[in-house]
Amino acid sequence: MIGAILALLLYDLFESSLLALSGADTLTAIGFTLPLTTALTAIAIGLSIRSNCKVVKSACLDKANLASTMTTTILMSVLIVSIFALCAYAANQQLLSLLGNNHWAEINLTHEKAALLNQQQEYMAARYIGWVFLALVWQVNAILRAVGHAVLASSLMFSWLALKSILAVLLLTPSSNLFINALSGLAYVHVICDFIFALISLLILIKKSQLSFPTLSVINLQIASPKKDAVIVILQQLVTPLSMALMTIIAANIDYSYVAAFAFILRMESLFLLVPMVLTTSMPAVIGSNFWSGNKHRVKQAYLMAFSAIILSQLIIAVTLFFYSPYLSTTLCSQDTVASYITRYFTWVSWGYLSIGCIMVYQSCLNAKGKALQALILGVFHRIVLLLPLAYIGSIYVLKDGYYQGMLFGHVTNASIAINDHFYQGILAGHMLSGVLILVFLYKNKTLTQSTATKPLNSPTQASMKSFTNNPA
Repeated sequence: MIGAILALLLYDLFESSLLALSGADTLTAIGFTLPLTTALTAIAIGLSIRSNCKVVKSACLDKANLASTMTTTILMSVLIVSIFALCAYAANQQLLSLLGNNHWAEINLTHEKAALLNQQQEYMAARYIGWVFLALVWQVNAILRAVGHAVLASSLMFSWLALKSILAVLLLTPSSNLFINALSGLAYVHVICDFIFALISLLILIKKSQLSFPTLSVINLQIASPKKDAVIVILQQLVTPLSMALMTIIAANIDYSYVAAFAFILRMESLFLLVPMVLTTSMPAVIGSNFWSGNKHRVKQAYLMAFSAIILSQLIIAVTLFFYSPYLSTTLCSQDTVASYITRYFTWVSWGYLSIGCIMVYQSCLNAKGKALQALILGVFHRIVLLLPLAYIGSIYVLKDGYYQGMLFGHVTNASIAINDHFYQGILAGHMLSGVLILVFLYKNKTLTQSTATKPLNSPTQASMKSFTNNPA
């Protein structure tokens, strides 16, 4: 999955670079839509996490109904996304206005800017229409990983992104004969590719798992069943877009160039969190299969391996960005002012990735163990309770660098402690404090207090290494 997730993140960055060729206003326009489009993806991923967990649990405890579980989870996800899409489409103008888009639109309004605003509306309408297709791509991918077809899932994702990249070059490059106005062209890229691969993914899953359409009674039973876990998982995924939306509002009050910079920053940030993102796709199956099978010692080992990999990789990335972020920013973005904001962001905030990475993975593992509410509390505490107030204080009382430093503090501390101006430069302090909040949860759940010598409840003493793959234990 490393290659597949890397391809996904590189595509997002590549897309932003192509949009930058159309000017800073185009980047600002897409920047205002990012919290909304991130929410679309977040809900699609959240539902896929729920599907992955349900399929893993069924594969371990109820194999006879595995095919039925796959079908009903897909149907329910489509229903949920369709409802969200209709509501979001109806409220699109109000949502963009809340983010500050209308105020920016009224400043120095020209014919070109008015045309760009129309493209922005078309782009969002297309994204809402294609939301169901996007959700299906993620749903099938998660189910394939849950039943051990990780290579196939990765291949589908590679192919999906390869087609998107080709279309993006053809439709978004100004020198191309097929160039369409930036945001309109981007709408075509997403809708076409998502539809094609939603269909391909479904056909492959049907062939691999011999799925059949459930009876009406089964569908009614699913609709009538409690949706507490599904609601909680969706709320988890919405915490980050909500945090992004509020930070976009804060940034717009400082300088609209910050909003344009966010079109790059939020996508580059995901790329620098590659290791945690890959682990969020694979760890739930590892943790879930071993947890439900009673192999608590393997759960402990998996946690220790994952957290060690995150801390080491994010430390290397933070050091690298501290020295090379100016070069990277100017290479990727042709707008000098925007590039300078990107540089300053990563110089400071990258130290907080040690904390973000651990929290991301632990949240996904809590979901796999049926502890969705705890995962939600963890996310709210990190992204809302700590991050936003500190970012807001930084935007008011410090110069523009202070805005980014405030965001850094919210990521790194995750605890009520005194903060000094040089705290973000402490690599070791960042490593120690990044684990404070997670250690509280781990201690409370007694996750790391299980003895590695404890014999699994229902597996042989000679533990197979395949317990650390996506195959159900």
